[in-house]
Amino acid sequence: MATIARNILKLYVGNVPWTIGNYELRQYFSKYGHVSSVSVIFDKNTGFSKNYGFVVYSNKDGFDTATNVTNHVLEGNNLKVEPTSN
Repeated sequence: MATIARNILKLYVGNVPWTIGNYELRQYFSKYGHVSSVSVIFDKNTGFSKNYGFVVYSNKDGFDTATNVTNHVLEGNNLKVEPTSN
């Protein structure tokens, strides 16, 4: 049951600046609520960011607050933030 709830509280974050890692993404999204995990996706061959990642909230309040913000900006990039379907 915890896995189902966790997936419901998961956000896809696109257009992440190449300078942002897990720590910075967690720091940014933590202002909306408690973040249980963050994963910026990196290319295994080059080590460079693929410019997207995932944020999982531990509670619905933080998740709802983050999804209701219409314009997320991080280091000058407008982030594309969407709830995941799984």
